[in-house]
Amino acid sequence: MTPGWPLARTVLLKLVRLAAVLFVVSLLCFLSLSLLPGDPAQAILGESASPQAVAALHEQLGLDRPFLERFLGWLGNAVQGDLGRSYATNQTVAQIIAERAPVTIELIVLSQLIAIAAAIPAAVAAAARRGSAVDRGMSLWVFTVLSTPNFVVGFVLIWVFAVQLGLYPANGYVPVSAGIGQHLGSLLLPSLTLAAAPFALYQRVLRADLVETYGQEFMQVARAKGISPLRAAMRHAFRPSLLNLTTSVGVTVGVLIGSDVIVETLFSLPGLGAELAHSVSARDYAEVQGLVLVIAAAFVLINAAVDLIYGLIDPRLRARSKAVTR
Repeated sequence: MTPGWPLARTVLLKLVRLAAVLFVVSLLCFLSLSLLPGDPAQAILGESASPQAVAALHEQLGLDRPFLERFLGWLGNAVQGDLGRSYATNQTVAQIIAERAPVTIELIVLSQLIAIAAAIPAAVAAAARRGSAVDRGMSLWVFTVLSTPNFVVGFVLIWVFAVQLGLYPANGYVPVSAGIGQHLGSLLLPSLTLAAAPFALYQRVLRADLVETYGQEFMQVARAKGISPLRAAMRHAFRPSLLNLTTSVGVTVGVLIGSDVIVETLFSLPGLGAELAHSVSARDYAEVQGLVLVIAAAFVLINAAVDLIYGLIDPRLRARSKAVTR
């Protein structure tokens, strides 16, 4: 067996799983849309449209064909990169995704950077002073954030910073063309809203790992040499505690793709989440199907990437994977 075979086999298995997941998600989405009340043709033409006009649009959109025929036809086109056209605008779904995806990606990246940047020092401070007022206060704050829905956090931030202080224009997205500073400023509150739950999760996960690592023998030796708890955490305890944090980040990014729908709608951001909510309400089945497929693919690919990164951080997993594939 060639040395590269275990890696190739692992990648091949992940690709097969990716294809299987996307097929099931597409089928369930297609089935769910077909069971929704309402008629896309009627929604496009209006309630005053004649039955003849509705029937003609049904035929034009292919809605008069059997379910299985429509699904297999869509799937065949999707495999070739053709996700269809929006019923409402006749714009290609691929073009809509290309226009909307940058906002969503930017929002998720900013929210993750904020969450990680805030969680690391908070976890280190709480773990280094376990049982202190700082630790108890941080735990109370974290549990409060975890139990608060995203839209509530968003409403509170809008009320404080936009309504009361006037520091942020509510529903005020600014494109990059207007200036990078104004653009990032318009994404600040949405990013904070989306970062709230991940921050709380990362802080708890990293704190628990740091507390466990502090009990290890090498940490006791480091502290016996007079190294401060904070310095010992950053120099010796942080790397062993990265494993669970890495997994949490990967899983959370996938979940954020779904939570992003609420945040983008709340702040009127022109991203994939807001577009998905709009297309569902408009019964634009072609657009919904394409958006769901892309979001599902992003979720699976992100989790696959996390598996690879996890193996890079912990070499024992690479050795275990090679042993299994032999």
